[in-house]
Amino acid sequence: MFGGLEKYVTLNFSDTLYESIRINILDQYGFLKTKVLPPLSGENESRRMLRAVAVSDGKTINVLRRASLSRTQGYGTYNALRQAGMLHKEQSRESLPTPKPGQKRKKEERGYTIQSKIKFTNPFYRFWYTFVEPHAEEIEIGSYEKFYENLDASLDRFVSFTFEDLSNALIKQTFDANDPVSEKGNYWDRHNEFDLLAKTENNRVIIGECKWKGHKVCKSLVSKLKSKCERSGLKPDFYALFSKSGFSKELKSSNDPSLLCFDLNDFEKLLA
Repeated sequence: MFGGLEKYVTLNFSDTLYESIRINILDQYGFLKTKVLPPLSGENESRRMLRAVAVSDGKTINVLRRASLSRTQGYGTYNALRQAGMLHKEQSRESLPTPKPGQKRKKEERGYTIQSKIKFTNPFYRFWYTFVEPHAEEIEIGSYEKFYENLDASLDRFVSFTFEDLSNALIKQTFDANDPVSEKGNYWDRHNEFDLLAKTENNRVIIGECKWKGHKVCKSLVSKLKSKCERSGLKPDFYALFSKSGFSKELKSSNDPSLLCFDLNDFEKLLA
């Protein structure tokens, strides 16, 4: 939530998370709004798009729909925000099968459009438009109660996106010594979304699922992940599971060489 704000924050690790947010963001609301956020972000269409990116799945058509922007308005607004350094696009890695000569595409593919996703360039922007902007009037006068209510209800979902980013970094570090990762990130197609799909230079494929939950991950998640892969036509060499709360005894004792399990202790490697 402070990523991208490093020049302006002072984090004291004896403070709680909520105290750090109050000191560095809420109490600095006026400064951040006028001196740190680009002026363009205050315009009506920009604000609507930024809010839509914060609360949607990021797919371009869904963002425009949620922001109530036409394609012309939406693409113009996106390009301005991209130039201002607030948004960027992540292109889909999905590809549709090429029909044989003389054949038409399958019926379910004809009206389907592969979509990119619109994402924030840093976590602070996402935090601001998820939690701060919706309660701007109250925060401006020093009333933080509704902000904290929203934060309590939705913080885990917000953090789960960062957990996905860190999981991608960890899988890269894990493989880079012997078979470097050449491609990583989220993957989505017309059937499913995956938290992680990485490919190595030796064309090995890793599919991952990230769980920022308060309970241990069990074997049923592996079965669901395999079913999703089958529906999406993916044949991974490895299934990678990342869990905040660890794994069931059955998973921890598994001898399946294609199954990789990472808990919070493994993420300490990223600090080395």
